[in-house]
Amino acid sequence: MIHTTLQRVQDTGGDHLTEDALWAGVFEHHAVLAIADGAPQRLRPIASMQPLIDTYSSRYGQGVTPSGVASRLLCSTVAELAPTAHTPAEMVTVANERLATELRTIYGDISTAALLEAEPHLTVLSEDERYIRLVLPAATYTVARLDWEKQQLEVAHGADSALIAFQQDDTAIRITPDQMVQHDDKAKSLYLSGPDAKAEHPFFQALGDSRAREVNRLNGLYHNFVSPDGQTDPAVGVSVINGLPNVADYMFQTCVPLEQYKAVLLVSDGMFLPPPLQESGLEPDATQLQLMGDFVLQQGLKGYVEHLRREEIRVMNTPGALAWHDDASGLFFAWDT
Repeated sequence: MIHTTLQRVQDTGGDHLTEDALWAGVFEHHAVLAIADGAPQRLRPIASMQPLIDTYSSRYGQGVTPSGVASRLLCSTVAELAPTAHTPAEMVTVANERLATELRTIYGDISTAALLEAEPHLTVLSEDERYIRLVLPAATYTVARLDWEKQQLEVAHGADSALIAFQQDDTAIRITPDQMVQHDDKAKSLYLSGPDAKAEHPFFQALGDSRAREVNRLNGLYHNFVSPDGQTDPAVGVSVINGLPNVADYMFQTCVPLEQYKAVLLVSDGMFLPPPLQESGLEPDATQLQLMGDFVLQQGLKGYVEHLRREEIRVMNTPGALAWHDDASGLFFAWDT
């Protein structure tokens, strides 16, 4: 007989409605867990998406954003399909198509032409039809299915949420890659080279953005990426829920033996301890990841988030460092026989 424990935490560090979403279900022979993180739209405001908000605000809460709808739609889809034999990848694909259906209801077609007709002030869209990704609501995701009969852990993952698995000796291992780290590192490098340098693109010059902010905004271009000739590129693409058809092309999938693990932790990117800006890399190294895992094991998710917020404040008060209160959500699931 399987004995399980489940902890959940969601913390915004403020008083807004989180764009994160999570869900977990435990069944007789398997369990399914999902976490999603809404990625803010790069170009705003988008008044034409009000119908999407109106449709879901009664279900998801007043103040929900389009990207908050995307993350919650992923989790509600997983909740519906979890009792079935659907794989995590199939659940993600269904959720992405459901978001696409909602967008088609508004625009008729998910295209730059349709978006420009609804939002004619977004003239930058006419320069490159791929810029539609800067307008669409999007969400990162990690979905896991634990099957005790098959003794396997199956995962579908996109962007910078994460699944961390704990071995029997408490060693914490990150199973999923951070697909955004190369693009985030580029923005960080530009920030360090000159935070006041103006963007070369006239659109961003008009906004008074620095080059780093321009790069960060354009990171959305890599969501379900296609090249100018319409081809996918695994070297730069990032899988997200945004209604575009290439979500599966960049989806990270894996299936590993379950017997070597005793617990898993699913987190949004806001759950990682904030490194000072001058440290190399944005992705936690193995030591930092283990410290995070040890804290969760010893203090639980609530205690960890309290520690995280204290660390963020400490880093904010350190000259030359960068940290902020991002939405932080996590699911910790442990089992034994």
